[in-house]
Amino acid sequence: MGRRAYDRWRVALAAMGLLISAYLTLLHFDAGIPLVCNEGQFVDCRQVVTSPSSVVLGVPVAAYGVVWFLVALALARASLRLEGAVEPPRLRSAALWWTGAGVAAVLWLVYQELGVVGKVCAWCTAVHLIVLALFVLQVLSDPRRAGQGRASVGQSPSPPPRGPRAR
Repeated sequence: MGRRAYDRWRVALAAMGLLISAYLTLLHFDAGIPLVCNEGQFVDCRQVVTSPSSVVLGVPVAAYGVVWFLVALALARASLRLEGAVEPPRLRSAALWWTGAGVAAVLWLVYQELGVVGKVCAWCTAVHLIVLALFVLQVLSDPRRAGQGRASVGQSPSPPPRGPRAR
């Protein structure tokens, strides 16, 4: 799969994560939208989304998810807009660090769900899987992984070697 295909997947997944995080944020504030998840069982979205663990520094964790996915979406779209150009190393590094930080946050959130609240939110799990998928796609799309080497900003890949008849 080429870098553009990875970027398209990253855009699509970030958009899905953004929508789910917005939904979870609205659920947290009890905005009158229907809960589309189990309640009163091990999978209990309402209990997870309204628990004390769902707030950090007075802000719902789901709202942080909205911001996280907005940045992830912006990074993926920036990479996608480059067309055939070489992706600047700073953009690649920023996306890798951002998704890596997202995975670290997911680990903490899973601990909060299982270890503190004792319940699981199906929508939260979907968000966690999306963050993990974005990280994996970011790693897999690295040109160094594919043996393409490392190109500087503004450099295009070397042209293919020309044989004696190619003149």
